[in-house]
Amino acid sequence: MDDFTAFVSWPSAPLTDRLVREALDSLSPRPSVVTSLSSDLVASPGRLLQWATYDALEHDLTFSHPPGSKVLSSSYVIRKALIRKHYLSRCVHNYLIKHPGSILAWGVPRTWELEISFADELDELWGDDLYDLSDEIDKQDPSKWWILKPGMADRGMGLRLFHTKDELQEIFEEFEQDDSENEDGEEGADAGRKDTAVVTSQLRHFVIQEYLGNPLLLDPAEVPLNGSPVPPLDGLRGHKFHLRVYCVASGAIKVYVYDRILALFSAVPYGPPSAQRQGAEDCKLDLAAHLTNTSLQTERGEAGVRLLDELVGCHVLSSPTSNVNERRSDSDGSSQITQSTIRSDDISAIKSQICDVLAETFKAAIEMSVHFQLQSLQAVPNAFELFGIDFVVTHNPSLNASQRFQVNLLEVNSEPAIELTGPRLTWILEDLFKATAKTCVEPFFLAEDSPTKGELERWQVGETRDNLTKCLDLEIRGLCILTTLLAWPTRHSFDIDSWCSATYRMSANTSNIVFDDIFTINAIDKEGKKFDRVSRLYAHSKNYDMDLTLDYNVELFPLQAGQSFALALASSLSRAPQGAAGTEDEDKDRDVWRPDAKGRRGLDDDYEYVMYGKVYRFDSGSAEIVTAYASFGGLLMSLTGSFRHMTSIVLGDPVFILLRR
Repeated sequence: MDDFTAFVSWPSAPLTDRLVREALDSLSPRPSVVTSLSSDLVASPGRLLQWATYDALEHDLTFSHPPGSKVLSSSYVIRKALIRKHYLSRCVHNYLIKHPGSILAWGVPRTWELEISFADELDELWGDDLYDLSDEIDKQDPSKWWILKPGMADRGMGLRLFHTKDELQEIFEEFEQDDSENEDGEEGADAGRKDTAVVTSQLRHFVIQEYLGNPLLLDPAEVPLNGSPVPPLDGLRGHKFHLRVYCVASGAIKVYVYDRILALFSAVPYGPPSAQRQGAEDCKLDLAAHLTNTSLQTERGEAGVRLLDELVGCHVLSSPTSNVNERRSDSDGSSQITQSTIRSDDISAIKSQICDVLAETFKAAIEMSVHFQLQSLQAVPNAFELFGIDFVVTHNPSLNASQRFQVNLLEVNSEPAIELTGPRLTWILEDLFKATAKTCVEPFFLAEDSPTKGELERWQVGETRDNLTKCLDLEIRGLCILTTLLAWPTRHSFDIDSWCSATYRMSANTSNIVFDDIFTINAIDKEGKKFDRVSRLYAHSKNYDMDLTLDYNVELFPLQAGQSFALALASSLSRAPQGAAGTEDEDKDRDVWRPDAKGRRGLDDDYEYVMYGKVYRFDSGSAEIVTAYASFGGLLMSLTGSFRHMTSIVLGDPVFILLRR
């Protein structure tokens, strides 16, 4: 491997800085390390590695560098589909519409996303984006709880449990009150507590996940630290925990899971939230038993951190008392009851599930690229990135269950807080970073005919080397890569044709219309007319065999049964596609209509009736048939048919509906 220069800068993460430098020192020859990018180095980078915090990277160099130079960067610039909880929810949902048999159907908790700035906006959301969650809550099932998470916060900020609509209302009112007190410079009576409140008006995007009420419970005291004694069996207490999995993505794209996985335990024993609520005088939940984030337990140090492999032999404490034991058959045909424990094959099954879920998650994020370019994962060949993935393990106590433990993806973190691992297990981080350098950095700067590079190409999915298990190996061509390049300003010339496909060049010249067809009205207000100026039509299209239900204003756009009309759904009223060369900014293109008719000529000029709204739900009927739901200021639309005709309709996206007779 020839020499190269490495730009390393982690000013607020000294441990990461040390690990990166040690990993680079393990390479031969060692690169020349610099702590800043001079203007000369940016203009002529030569052979350059950027292994630095996201904000310190020169992102232009990732996409555009002088001919003859090679630049490798330690982050995919666009990866919101993974690291923003609301985008992750959206991309998983869209993926499941097309792939209903994916492991993500049961490997990710049910999730709803909402955009809210103030608590009083909840009333409208219950009848719109959250209508099916509203139905679930109204059933008043005492075992059903939900957890609120800000879409863009981390380290446990803003996490709250709730059981009723009123409790969610109180949570947002609490956030507003805390924001008001901060603006006034006041400190509450409990200012000394660990504050995890957030400012709703600044974050706006939240997700609500179904709280998994059957977590696997173990007692970390069975893996004692500092020579502490192991408690007797009757002294064990079940603690909830989550798994922190380190995952490395490389190029376009290979994904590796580091098989030394951390188990991060809660500070206090677990109890179901309903039981905890019954015993609380003020009805306030103590989240310490439910939230396992180490950022919320910094005073404990590494007391709650174990390796997953260290848990073999620990007693399973999550079953009801009658099911804690399991029956074992002996060789003589007799059977006896034994205490249930974590076995080596359980650990192997958990790791296998993690690899499968992550492979599908990255596929979902990549598929998001085509229709949601800046809120996706844009994989480029000269980047790699380390992610921290959080899973919770649930326990199925049935003795007949094929897999008694099931992993559930919670979130994906960029630049994970590795310093919270603690000194006892820092060695696994040293090993992880060296494996990353060997797998992602060294091959990039090797000659194409290098034997080492050829050996890496023969690395099979499911195979483990240097404690990295390859779980995904895709070859992404020009489509996803070029969408990134066109969205990013370039300083240097770039050989786009080497990555571009004819498919993309064709799609780049299409309009912003995501669906259109001709519909014939079957009936109007067949369930009775409920509003004077609004009717509901039921129509069918001949071209795509789609069924439509639509609320519309009868005064502005009168229609009759048996009449046909053209319908289009568009992401923008601009005639030019978003992101196409030569167009203005996306935000300007999106809103081209003006009541004084002084806007640029847009798609609305070709139609008689236009509404603006949002796609708030997708339902899958069979593997082929799906239904998209949109709300236009309270006027609702449902569109049902083959998913193949609705691949460009994106959940959560704003949308225009345009009609003409």
